Amino acid sequence: MTQWSRGWFGFCTVLLLLGVMGEVFSARIQAAEALPKPAEILKRMIDQARLEALAAKEAPPTFEKQTRIEQLDAQGKVTKTEQKLHQVKLVAGLPISRLVKIQGRDLSADELRAEEKKEERIRQKLMSVEVRKMAARKEALVTRELLDRFEFEVKERMVVSNRTTLALTFKPKGGALPERTIRDRLLNKFAGTVWIDEADAVPVRLTVGLVEPVSIGWFGVLGSLSQCDLALERRRLPDGLWMNARQVLLIHYRKLTTTKRLRITEEDRVKSGG
Repeated sequence: MTQWSRGWFGFCTVLLLLGVMGEVFSARIQAAEALPKPAEILKRMIDQARLEALAAKEAPPTFEKQTRIEQLDAQGKVTKTEQKLHQVKLVAGLPISRLVKIQGRDLSADELRAEEKKEERIRQKLMSVEVRKMAARKEALVTRELLDRFEFEVKERMVVSNRTTLALTFKPKGGALPERTIRDRLLNKFAGTVWIDEADAVPVRLTVGLVEPVSIGWFGVLGSLSQCDLALERRRLPDGLWMNARQVLLIHYRKLTTTKRLRITEEDRVKSGG
Protein backbone atom coordinates (compact mmCIF):
# COMPACT_ATOMS: atom_id res chain seq x y z
CA MET A 1 0.00 0.00 0.00
CA THR A 2 1.40 3.38 -1.04
CA GLN A 3 1.73 6.34 1.32
CA TRP A 4 -1.14 8.08 -0.53
CA SER A 5 -3.45 5.06 -0.25
CA ARG A 6 -2.61 4.63 3.44
CA GLY A 7 -3.45 8.26 4.03
CA TRP A 8 -6.73 7.95 2.13
CA PHE A 9 -7.63 4.80 4.04
CA GLY A 10 -6.93 6.53 7.35
CA PHE A 11 -8.99 9.53 6.30
CA CYS A 12 -11.96 7.31 5.37
CA THR A 13 -11.65 5.46 8.67
CA VAL A 14 -11.80 8.72 10.61
CA LEU A 15 -14.86 9.82 8.62
CA LEU A 16 -16.54 6.49 9.32
CA LEU A 17 -15.85 6.74 13.04
CA LEU A 18 -17.10 10.31 13.13
CA GLY A 19 -20.24 9.24 11.31
CA VAL A 20 -20.90 6.40 13.77
CA MET A 21 -20.27 8.70 16.73
CA GLY A 22 -22.60 11.27 15.22
CA GLU A 23 -25.36 8.70 14.80
CA VAL A 24 -24.94 7.51 18.39
CA PHE A 25 -24.93 11.08 19.69
CA SER A 26 -27.97 11.94 17.58
CA ALA A 27 -29.82 8.83 18.79
CA ARG A 28 -29.12 9.78 22.40
CA ILE A 29 -30.42 13.30 21.82
CA GLN A 30 -33.56 11.95 20.14
CA ALA A 31 -34.12 9.47 22.97
CA ALA A 32 -33.80 12.25 25.54
CA GLU A 33 -36.17 14.45 23.55
CA ALA A 34 -38.67 11.60 23.30
CA LEU A 35 -39.03 11.37 27.09
CA PRO A 36 -42.45 12.64 28.17
CA LYS A 37 -42.81 15.59 30.52
CA PRO A 38 -43.28 14.89 34.25
CA ALA A 39 -46.77 16.45 34.18
CA GLU A 40 -47.88 14.01 31.46
CA ILE A 41 -46.61 10.97 33.38
CA LEU A 42 -48.09 12.11 36.69
CA LYS A 43 -51.50 12.82 35.12
CA ARG A 44 -51.64 9.32 33.65
CA MET A 45 -50.61 7.85 37.02
CA ILE A 46 -53.34 9.80 38.85
CA ASP A 47 -55.97 8.80 36.29
CA GLN A 48 -54.97 5.14 36.53
CA ALA A 49 -55.04 5.22 40.34
CA ARG A 50 -58.54 6.72 40.22
CA LEU A 51 -59.75 3.97 37.87
CA GLU A 52 -58.30 1.22 40.07
CA ALA A 53 -59.88 2.75 43.18
CA LEU A 54 -63.29 2.89 41.50
CA ALA A 55 -62.94 -0.70 40.33
CA ALA A 56 -61.98 -1.68 43.91
CA LYS A 57 -59.66 -4.41 42.69
CA GLU A 58 -58.63 -6.85 45.39
CA ALA A 59 -55.77 -9.32 45.63
CA PRO A 60 -56.75 -12.96 46.02
CA PRO A 61 -57.81 -13.97 49.58
CA THR A 62 -54.65 -16.06 49.90
CA PHE A 63 -52.40 -13.01 49.48
CA GLU A 64 -49.79 -13.17 52.28
CA LYS A 65 -47.18 -10.85 53.71
CA GLN A 66 -44.05 -12.25 55.35
CA THR A 67 -42.46 -9.67 57.65
CA ARG A 68 -39.03 -9.86 59.24
CA ILE A 69 -38.19 -7.20 61.85
CA GLU A 70 -34.51 -6.98 62.74
CA GLN A 71 -33.08 -4.86 65.54
CA LEU A 72 -29.60 -3.59 64.69
CA ASP A 73 -26.69 -2.32 66.74
CA ALA A 74 -24.64 0.78 65.91
CA GLN A 75 -22.53 -1.25 63.45
CA GLY A 76 -25.59 -2.58 61.64
CA LYS A 77 -25.35 -6.11 63.05
CA VAL A 78 -28.58 -7.96 63.85
CA THR A 79 -29.23 -8.34 67.60
CA LYS A 80 -32.82 -9.61 67.52
CA THR A 81 -35.21 -10.92 64.86
CA GLU A 82 -38.98 -11.25 64.83
CA GLN A 83 -41.01 -12.98 62.12
CA LYS A 84 -44.68 -12.24 61.36
CA LEU A 85 -47.19 -13.54 58.84
CA HIS A 86 -50.20 -11.49 57.73
CA GLN A 87 -53.08 -12.23 55.43
CA VAL A 88 -53.66 -9.17 53.27
CA LYS A 89 -56.21 -7.75 50.88
CA LEU A 90 -55.76 -4.61 48.81
CA VAL A 91 -58.84 -2.41 48.98
CA ALA A 92 -58.62 0.70 46.79
CA GLY A 93 -54.85 0.32 46.89
CA LEU A 94 -54.69 0.22 50.69
CA PRO A 95 -53.40 -3.01 52.31
CA ILE A 96 -55.83 -4.37 54.90
CA SER A 97 -53.94 -6.99 56.90
CA ARG A 98 -54.67 -9.53 59.62
CA LEU A 99 -51.88 -11.00 61.73
CA VAL A 100 -52.01 -14.81 61.80
CA LYS A 101 -48.58 -15.99 62.98
CA ILE A 102 -45.57 -14.82 65.00
CA GLN A 103 -42.25 -16.66 64.87
CA GLY A 104 -43.91 -19.38 62.81
CA ARG A 105 -46.64 -20.29 65.31
CA ASP A 106 -50.34 -19.55 65.37
CA LEU A 107 -51.52 -16.96 67.87
CA SER A 108 -53.89 -17.62 70.72
CA ALA A 109 -57.06 -15.52 70.82
CA ASP A 110 -55.61 -13.26 73.53
CA GLU A 111 -52.31 -12.81 71.67
CA LEU A 112 -54.13 -12.06 68.45
CA ARG A 113 -56.24 -9.34 70.07
CA ALA A 114 -53.19 -7.80 71.76
CA GLU A 115 -51.13 -7.77 68.56
CA GLU A 116 -53.97 -6.38 66.48
CA LYS A 117 -54.46 -3.53 68.98
CA LYS A 118 -50.73 -2.80 68.92
CA GLU A 119 -50.55 -2.75 65.13
CA GLU A 120 -53.71 -0.64 64.89
CA ARG A 121 -52.12 1.97 67.18
CA ILE A 122 -49.12 2.11 64.85
CA ARG A 123 -51.33 2.40 61.76
CA GLN A 124 -53.36 5.15 63.40
CA LYS A 125 -50.15 7.01 64.17
CA LEU A 126 -48.54 6.69 60.73
CA MET A 127 -51.64 6.86 58.54
CA SER A 128 -53.79 9.96 58.51
CA VAL A 129 -57.53 9.78 59.10
CA GLU A 130 -58.05 11.28 55.64
CA VAL A 131 -56.14 8.42 53.97
CA ARG A 132 -58.29 5.82 55.72
CA LYS A 133 -61.43 7.69 54.72
CA MET A 134 -60.24 7.83 51.12
CA ALA A 135 -59.76 4.05 51.07
CA ALA A 136 -63.20 3.51 52.60
CA ARG A 137 -64.73 5.76 49.91
CA LYS A 138 -62.71 3.92 47.23
CA GLU A 139 -60.82 7.08 46.35
CA ALA A 140 -57.35 6.94 44.84
CA LEU A 141 -54.44 7.23 47.27
CA VAL A 142 -52.20 8.65 44.55
CA THR A 143 -53.64 12.14 44.21
CA ARG A 144 -52.69 15.49 42.75
CA GLU A 145 -52.42 16.86 46.30
CA LEU A 146 -49.86 14.18 47.20
CA LEU A 147 -47.73 14.59 44.08
CA ASP A 148 -47.85 18.39 44.24
CA ARG A 149 -45.62 18.21 47.32
CA PHE A 150 -42.68 17.20 45.10
CA GLU A 151 -40.62 18.39 42.18
CA PHE A 152 -40.20 15.65 39.56
CA GLU A 153 -37.62 15.21 36.80
CA VAL A 154 -37.73 12.50 34.13
CA LYS A 155 -34.26 10.94 33.97
CA GLU A 156 -34.42 7.99 31.58
CA ARG A 157 -36.42 5.21 29.95
CA MET A 158 -35.32 1.73 31.05
CA VAL A 159 -36.48 -1.87 31.21
CA VAL A 160 -37.50 -3.30 34.59
CA SER A 161 -38.67 -6.93 34.76
CA ASN A 162 -39.07 -7.02 30.96
CA ARG A 163 -41.34 -3.94 30.95
CA THR A 164 -40.53 -0.42 29.80
CA THR A 165 -40.47 2.11 32.61
CA LEU A 166 -39.75 5.79 33.08
CA ALA A 167 -37.44 6.77 35.93
CA LEU A 168 -38.35 9.99 37.73
CA THR A 169 -36.40 11.61 40.54
CA PHE A 170 -38.30 13.68 43.07
CA LYS A 171 -37.61 16.00 45.99
CA PRO A 172 -39.74 18.21 48.26
CA LYS A 173 -40.93 21.48 46.82
CA GLY A 174 -39.79 24.68 48.44
CA GLY A 175 -42.11 26.89 50.45
CA ALA A 176 -44.73 26.05 53.02
CA LEU A 177 -46.10 22.51 52.89
CA PRO A 178 -48.90 20.97 55.03
CA GLU A 179 -47.66 19.66 58.40
CA ARG A 180 -50.84 18.57 60.14
CA THR A 181 -49.80 14.97 60.81
CA ILE A 182 -46.70 12.80 61.18
CA ARG A 183 -47.37 11.57 57.64
CA ASP A 184 -47.23 15.18 56.42
CA ARG A 185 -43.93 15.86 58.17
CA LEU A 186 -42.39 12.68 56.74
CA LEU A 187 -43.62 13.32 53.20
CA ASN A 188 -42.21 16.84 53.31
CA LYS A 189 -38.69 15.45 53.90
CA PHE A 190 -38.67 12.56 51.43
CA ALA A 191 -36.68 12.45 48.18
CA GLY A 192 -35.85 9.60 45.85
CA THR A 193 -36.57 7.86 42.54
CA VAL A 194 -39.73 6.21 41.26
CA TRP A 195 -39.99 3.97 38.19
CA ILE A 196 -43.34 4.16 36.38
CA ASP A 197 -44.54 1.40 34.06
CA GLU A 198 -45.00 3.20 30.76
CA ALA A 199 -47.91 1.05 29.56
CA ASP A 200 -49.90 0.75 32.82
CA ALA A 201 -48.90 4.11 34.36
CA VAL A 202 -48.29 2.59 37.81
CA PRO A 203 -45.21 2.69 40.08
CA VAL A 204 -43.17 -0.50 39.83
CA ARG A 205 -40.10 0.44 41.86
CA LEU A 206 -39.32 3.09 44.47
CA THR A 207 -36.29 4.18 46.46
CA VAL A 208 -36.82 6.99 48.94
CA GLY A 209 -35.16 8.46 52.02
CA LEU A 210 -35.19 11.46 54.33
CA VAL A 211 -33.31 14.57 53.27
CA GLU A 212 -33.00 15.59 56.94
CA PRO A 213 -34.10 14.31 60.38
CA VAL A 214 -37.74 14.70 61.40
CA SER A 215 -39.00 15.46 64.90
CA ILE A 216 -42.02 13.33 65.77
CA GLY A 217 -43.99 12.15 68.75
CA TRP A 218 -44.17 8.43 69.41
CA PHE A 219 -47.37 7.79 71.40
CA GLY A 220 -47.04 11.06 73.28
CA VAL A 221 -43.25 10.87 73.73
CA LEU A 222 -41.07 13.33 71.83
CA GLY A 223 -38.49 11.76 69.55
CA SER A 224 -36.71 12.12 66.21
CA LEU A 225 -36.33 10.04 63.08
CA SER A 226 -32.90 10.44 61.51
CA GLN A 227 -33.13 7.68 58.90
CA CYS A 228 -36.08 6.25 57.01
CA ASP A 229 -34.92 4.55 53.80
CA LEU A 230 -37.40 2.54 51.76
CA ALA A 231 -36.74 0.30 48.76
CA LEU A 232 -39.90 -1.10 47.16
CA GLU A 233 -40.39 -3.50 44.26
CA ARG A 234 -43.75 -4.44 42.71
CA ARG A 235 -44.84 -7.09 40.24
CA ARG A 236 -47.69 -7.50 37.79
CA LEU A 237 -50.03 -10.46 38.17
CA PRO A 238 -51.57 -12.21 35.14
CA ASP A 239 -54.91 -10.42 35.64
CA GLY A 240 -53.16 -7.03 35.41
CA LEU A 241 -53.19 -6.27 39.13
CA TRP A 242 -49.97 -4.83 40.53
CA MET A 243 -48.92 -5.90 44.02
CA ASN A 244 -45.93 -5.25 46.21
CA ALA A 245 -43.32 -7.97 45.84
CA ARG A 246 -40.67 -6.87 48.33
CA GLN A 247 -39.87 -3.84 50.42
CA VAL A 248 -37.06 -3.08 52.82
CA LEU A 249 -37.39 -0.26 55.35
CA LEU A 250 -34.38 0.93 57.34
CA ILE A 251 -35.23 3.10 60.35
CA HIS A 252 -33.07 4.91 62.91
CA TYR A 253 -34.98 6.79 65.57
CA ARG A 254 -34.46 8.25 69.02
CA LYS A 255 -37.06 8.35 71.80
CA LEU A 256 -35.86 10.29 74.86
CA THR A 257 -32.59 8.53 75.74
CA THR A 258 -33.31 5.38 73.73
CA THR A 259 -31.95 4.89 70.22
CA LYS A 260 -33.22 2.12 67.96
CA ARG A 261 -32.24 0.88 64.53
CA LEU A 262 -34.62 -1.41 62.68
CA ARG A 263 -34.60 -3.16 59.33
CA ILE A 264 -38.07 -4.31 58.29
CA THR A 265 -38.29 -6.62 55.28
CA GLU A 266 -41.67 -7.49 53.78
CA GLU A 267 -42.29 -10.02 51.03
CA ASP A 268 -45.73 -10.43 49.51
CA ARG A 269 -46.89 -13.50 47.67
CA VAL A 270 -49.96 -15.34 46.45
CA LYS A 271 -50.05 -18.81 47.93
CA SER A 272 -49.91 -21.65 45.44
CA GLY A 273 -53.37 -22.90 44.74
CA GLY A 274 -54.83 -19.49 45.83
